[in-house]
Amino acid sequence: MSTAIAPTEVYREKPLAPPPQPVPAKLTWQQAEKLANGRPFELINGRLVFKMPDNKHADTQGLLCIALGIYFRTNPIGRVRPEYMLHLWPESPHEGRMPDLSVILNENLQEERYGSSAPDLAIEIVSRDDAWSALFEKARLYLSTGSRQVWIVDPEEQGVMVITPQERFWVKDQLTCPELLPGFAVAVQEIFVWPAAQAETSKR
Repeated sequence: MSTAIAPTEVYREKPLAPPPQPVPAKLTWQQAEKLANGRPFELINGRLVFKMPDNKHADTQGLLCIALGIYFRTNPIGRVRPEYMLHLWPESPHEGRMPDLSVILNENLQEERYGSSAPDLAIEIVSRDDAWSALFEKARLYLSTGSRQVWIVDPEEQGVMVITPQERFWVKDQLTCPELLPGFAVAVQEIFVWPAAQAETSKR
């Protein structure tokens, strides 16, 4: 009687995955964009800084974007772009900034993937952990690279600091910008609080 011999099983070791590449000490914006994987970020001297807005920041950003969007619908002199990446230093691949809102007038509008100049109006919204020194540094940067105005919008203070090359001042009643946006006006409180839901009427 013959005995069947089971075929010999051959085990092959799986090739080892290549070790992860170390993150460069100073990132380029192309490297940072890949690492960010779609999350909003800024690149400061090659350092990747993620933007992490809190709830009040997010509410204010949405309400102000709506107000500006409605204005541009009836006054098509420009656009508002939320979270628009700016590469303001063509000679430096290690820098990138992202205002919370960028207002760009038509004469300065370019159909480019990332902005190569600062917006006419750069808007930064304060989150609880933001340092004012960093916000003022951003304002100086935007003004030095083409912005004509910067708004720092503070939900805690319930006001907007308007900064120009000549002055800075608080606005807490009605926000306007006649130099750039003729006819635009919004009550400051309207950019901090969503309209309350109407109470459900009682059934008859």
